[in-house]
Amino acid sequence: ATGMDLSQATIVVQARSATDAESTAATVLAEEIEKRTGIQMPVSNAMPENGPSIVVTSAGPARSPESYTLRSGGSGSQPAVTITGASRRGVLYGVGAFLRRMEWGKGWLSIASGLSVSSAPASPIRGHQVGYRTTANSWDAWTVAQFDQYFRELALFGANSIEDIPFAEARANPLMKYPRRQMTKSLSSICQKYGLDYWVWTPASVDLNDKAKRADLLRQFEEVFDDSVTLTGVFVPGGDPGDNPPELVMPLLEDIARRLAPKHPNAKVWVSMQGFNKEREEWVYRYIEQNRPAWLGGLVAGPSSPPISRHRERLPAQYRLRLYPDITHNKI
Repeated sequence: ATGMDLSQATIVVQARSATDAESTAATVLAEEIEKRTGIQMPVSNAMPENGPSIVVTSAGPARSPESYTLRSGGSGSQPAVTITGASRRGVLYGVGAFLRRMEWGKGWLSIASGLSVSSAPASPIRGHQVGYRTTANSWDAWTVAQFDQYFRELALFGANSIEDIPFAEARANPLMKYPRRQMTKSLSSICQKYGLDYWVWTPASVDLNDKAKRADLLRQFEEVFDDSVTLTGVFVPGGDPGDNPPELVMPLLEDIARRLAPKHPNAKVWVSMQGFNKEREEWVYRYIEQNRPAWLGGLVAGPSSPPISRHRERLPAQYRLRLYPDITHNKI
């Protein structure tokens, strides 16, 4: 091993500043170190009298709310590593940076001395879509623990949002270990645990002229809102799937927003114009320009959508402040 020997280190979360974020990050750090090295590193609220320490702390807003710093140094028998996040997510990203930089083997752990790393994300949304459904090649067989580890690792590498697909097929896959509604609760709970945004992808694939089908669809939305422990955004694609005109889609979004607000007041509704022709696109732009709905988070650029540049030209300023890259869609 080279660098600072941390094999006997204590992970420190000081009591006067400890938050759920810091405690979660410290637990993640201890568990991931044990998986790799076998070392059961203690977590304490106080600095050790002697021996190395890994301090996990937060410092409030900085140049980016999700930034972090990672520093190593110290002297004599008390080398120290300090992981400082500007927010709950920043602390977890700092833990991820430490795990990637540490040198380790069974029974030992070290890191280079003199490290001074600062990092901040370039994009406000860095997400990944998952779907507990039969069309997936593996997720339908996963346990909650597997999803937990998956989301954890996404977070350690800098993800800050998960987009779930809660409208799954009615039939159960023999590989599925849980009912779909239970999984919605579990996935949203995992997001809350790690401080991740939880989005849902909820298409309107029924004929919205059919009042009974529309009412049933809204009931399904209410179930999702009830089941979600936390919820950041509701994304309804205008098409893919679905073939409803915007004259029916936008009023549906209004009804969705009315049902969403009492349960998740900070969440927004988003929409794409996938599959829309020029006439339908113009209808949506005019609707937004004329109404400026407060419940609208923005537009999503997915397959067969207008280009982002057109969205930026046409959207009022309140909706086009920043670009949100996503693995599967772009939200602006």
